[in-house]
Amino acid sequence: MSVSSAAEEAMGLTGKPMLEIIASEVKDHIFSYLPQETLFCLLLTSPAVSEEAAILLYHCPKFRTTYRFAQFVTTVSHSRRYADLVRVFELSDRKEAEDRANGFASWREWKYREIPLYAAQAPPKQLMEPKKKTYKGTHPGTNYLFSKTGGGVMPIGSVVHALAACRNIKSCSLTFYLDILLISHRQVKLNFRGLTSDDLIGSLNYPSSAISGMVFASDLARSWTQGSADVESVQPNFLVRHLSSLMRLEMVQIRNAPWISGEDVQDILWNCPRLKKVDFRDSGKLMRDQVLVVSGRTAKWEIPWAMKGSSKECRATFPAGLTSESLAIVGQGSEKEKY
Repeated sequence: MSVSSAAEEAMGLTGKPMLEIIASEVKDHIFSYLPQETLFCLLLTSPAVSEEAAILLYHCPKFRTTYRFAQFVTTVSHSRRYADLVRVFELSDRKEAEDRANGFASWREWKYREIPLYAAQAPPKQLMEPKKKTYKGTHPGTNYLFSKTGGGVMPIGSVVHALAACRNIKSCSLTFYLDILLISHRQVKLNFRGLTSDDLIGSLNYPSSAISGMVFASDLARSWTQGSADVESVQPNFLVRHLSSLMRLEMVQIRNAPWISGEDVQDILWNCPRLKKVDFRDSGKLMRDQVLVVSGRTAKWEIPWAMKGSSKECRATFPAGLTSESLAIVGQGSEKEKY
């Protein structure tokens, strides 16, 4: 029997492909083995198939570059249907520096996608690999005007849009990495990468179309008339208020984030009713009595709230209502016991 005859027999009298008429549970099981690229292609097929593909694709999306993350933010911040499908939110910059060196576009090219001068270019022809393999993917290439910029650092506004829209997130992981340049045995230079500050625009001339109801400078491809009453500078810890508002959040991991403070950790611990596990290791701002431990080419901060464990244990360490001074005192005590 030929392949075409077998396919026609499988369709039977209904005239529909078998993939459309089988049970949703079976399709979910089949689709669970497919990579993101294939799931995305299934979104462009019939509605009977695209619905199951969308559920799996947006359940735990992965982002190779900040360009893909910017595309994701645009989608979920303007579509409640897709935003409500997100359960696991992970953001990491581990691959970004390598991809930028290989010529992949970043969030800047997506931001300026409607302006030909700054838009993304054709996909890169070669990857920077020893074997010089030809790149056959479809990821856009970087614009020459942005080739020397730090595209790996994401503006805080993009992450806030995603957190504000995806209200069903159960697990959030923000992992950043640092470059360590060991100058001498007494000096060390650190370069933290990850999130950067942004400007929140409150002018009526720039109405928001996003679910969050906010407009950031990173959203606008054109310049705006800046005034003290229209623009508010926001730092990376601005996302904590949106993170702590997720009522279904069960796990939080924020690694290597120097901008997080004891108040931020306390806010997350006590405002997320379903929180079970947290991980804030290697994070936190420097205080007077805190030191940087350098061993070889590794470094870590001795910060009291840079901890990992169950929410119950961490809440016992940081009770609700402590002031900044009290947090510092409690933290110093816990550090002495730990070391």
